[in-house]
Order: sequence, then C-alpha cells, then structure tokens
Amino acid sequence: MKKLFLVLLALGFLAMNSSSVFAEWFAKEEAGKTAAPVTTVVTKKQTGKTQDMIAKKKIELNGTQWNIEVKAMSGKGKMEKDTIAFMDGKVSSKNMGARGFEATNFSMRLLEDGETYTWETMQVSEKDGAAFWRGDIGGDGIMRGVLSIRDKKNKVSDFNFYSLESNKVAVAPAPAPVVESAPASVESAAAVAEEPSSIPVSQ
Repeated sequence: MKKLFLVLLALGFLAMNSSSVFAEWFAKEEAGKTAAPVTTVVTKKQTGKTQDMIAKKKIELNGTQWNIEVKAMSGKGKMEKDTIAFMDGKVSSKNMGARGFEATNFSMRLLEDGETYTWETMQVSEKDGAAFWRGDIGGDGIMRGVLSIRDKKNKVSDFNFYSLESNKVAVAPAPAPVVESAPASVESAAAVAEEPSSIPVSQ
C-alpha cells in the first residue's frame, strides 16, 4: 500500500511538472500568435535598387564556369561532376548538353536576406524530357541547388548539387562590322569619269 502511494505520488509530480512545461510552451505560442506581425513596406526605390542589384549580378555571372558535384537525392548512385556555364545571358550544363539539353535563358531574383541570388531555368531534350534547375549563390560565393529531371515517361529524378569552384572565362567580343571597299578598277574608273576630257570637240 505504501509503495502504491509512492508510485501515485511520483506520477502526480511528473504530471504536474509536464503540465506546467506544456502550459509554458502554450503560453509562448499564444504570445507569438497574438504579437503584431512585422510588415515590410517595399517602396519603388527599394524595388528599383533590387532590380539594379540583380542586373549587376547577371553581368558578374556572365562568362563564368562553375565546377559542381551532383548527387541523387535518393542516395543511389555515385556523385558526378559537371560544369555549369553562364554565357550571353544563357546557362548550360556540360553533362546535360551531351544529352541534348541546350543552353537556355534563366530568371534571377534576390532573396529576402539581401545577399542570396537564385537563378532558375527549364531545359528540354527531345530524347530525355525536361530538366528544371534552381541554384542559390550565397554571400560565401558557393552555389547550391537542385536539378529535377522528368523523362518522357514522367519519371522524376531529383538531384542536389553544389559548386567546388568558379572561374571567369574569356568572353569573345562582338565582331566588328566589316566595311567592304570598292575594287580598285571601279575606283579608278570613277576617278577617270570625274576628270574633264582633253579631247577637242569638233565644231
């Protein structure tokens, strides 16, 4: 009987402590819910500044190559290496290009932290379906992202990737316009035509 009393007393003590812990947690949750939400007002000036930052980042990104490691989210298969290149406003992948996925335009946005840029694109291959890319470039200069491939049978394969290094490569300058010069014979003929004739004209 004494043992039973001690057991009940211990259970009661645990119940009281646990209920007080839960009550404290619940009170914090409710306080968080009732607190006034923090709102951020985005002005036109801020929006314009963000767009300028994105445009500047795209210029910095142009002409760069990123060596990445790609691994299946399922954990199956070995990690593969690939190279992502940003050229002339488009992004391409060396490995995916070999499978028929051509370089495509990409969109970019700046996340709320003010230093992480996210780019996204979709590439299509007649043989292998569609590939969806998303990459985040943080303040540390490392790119981390996700590649999702949907094949012709709607089977989806998801991969994570991160950059090992990035390099700036030389971007070929736009070719200068070619100005064709007239042949020498034509030029000399035109000069002769402009000179007055020295042959006397008979009356």
